[in-house]
Amino acid sequence: MERGGAGTPGPARGRRRSRRGRAGLVGALAGLALLVGACSSGPASGTPPIPTFPGPGAAPVTSAPPPRDGILPNDCDQVLASDQLPNYLGLPLGSVRVSALRDVPAPQVGRLERITCNYSSVGGPGAPPPNTLLLKVLTSGYTDPAAAAAQSQVNRDAQAYSGVPAQPVPFGAAEAIYYPDPEGPVLVVVYGRVTASFTLTPDRPVPFDQAQPVLVDLALRALPVLVPQRAGGS
Repeated sequence: MERGGAGTPGPARGRRRSRRGRAGLVGALAGLALLVGACSSGPASGTPPIPTFPGPGAAPVTSAPPPRDGILPNDCDQVLASDQLPNYLGLPLGSVRVSALRDVPAPQVGRLERITCNYSSVGGPGAPPPNTLLLKVLTSGYTDPAAAAAQSQVNRDAQAYSGVPAQPVPFGAAEAIYYPDPEGPVLVVVYGRVTASFTLTPDRPVPFDQAQPVLVDLALRALPVLVPQRAGGS
């Protein structure tokens, strides 16, 4: 059998060098894995959060609301899209339609605009019967914030007179009041010159005891569009 001389490594020495080579390679690969992991670490991607309601002087939202002629949006689908509302209410896609009613101004209370958006069921499997009112969104634009706040107080007094308690809801820079009205739970939000009320039809499809968080979610989605585009409210 051939044995290694001084210039040729013997079998034992060859095996030791081979083991050292493999150990070095494993160490290098481990270091590379740590480096790649460090470079790729960061916040996990996921569903974007619900938009928050800006305060006075806040930077404009990334996706600016569509242009409008007055204080309020021209189209109810700009406020809450009827093709997305089923997702928020747990209904089948395509089961909601929206209609709009534009009211006349009321100069005596400083109201310049008022638009009612009625979201109704079109029926079908898993949806309430056709023409069932699911959600009513009533938006108003006023001459100034004082007029908007005054009218909101009138509505609060009317609810209190009927025995429905007012429950303040934290809502950033806006004022939000929840009314657990048995005839339809309501969330009223006032911000600057704009007021908006969101009314659910009881148990159609949202259970009454879950109405408040659902209304807050809907308002958070709608109000970045309802806020006037410039600080002056035009």
